[in-house]
Amino acid sequence: MTELIRVATPEDAGQLLTLRRKLFAESNTMLWEPDEFVATEDDERRRIKLLTSARNCTYLVACCDAGPIGLLFATGGAVNRLRNSTTLALGVAKEHEGKGIATRLVQSALLWSQQVGLRRVELTVHTDHMRAIGVYLRCGFQVEGVRRSSLLVDGRYVDEYLMSVVHSIA
Repeated sequence: MTELIRVATPEDAGQLLTLRRKLFAESNTMLWEPDEFVATEDDERRRIKLLTSARNCTYLVACCDAGPIGLLFATGGAVNRLRNSTTLALGVAKEHEGKGIATRLVQSALLWSQQVGLRRVELTVHTDHMRAIGVYLRCGFQVEGVRRSSLLVDGRYVDEYLMSVVHSIA
């Protein structure tokens, strides 16, 4: 199976929408619950255009022969004081976990962030999501703190780590 990491295009909207719904259904570590995610293909197309048009945003997709199997959003702020940073969100289809796809997506995002001159890349992750934490640590992220009881998941409050990479800018 050949894999490719690339920037999403508006033509990917249908397949990426299907992948996002799948990710929300098979994991409780994603932000959205399956029944509250009601985006349409047009919404996804607009999201792709938005995330691929700003300097501090991108939308990466991991593809195999059968189509998209993972995705990563980098969303930066619009106000001047936030334009030097971006926040990542990542998902990989369950049947493709443990194959290095998440690592390659994160590495690609970090390379992109350096190329566009961003200083800071951050994310949050459930404190008990050890596989994801391992990926982020291997990619150079550091834990900055804990967001206590930040999410209500399946009727219980969940803590999240705030993690970041800060690039040195020459």
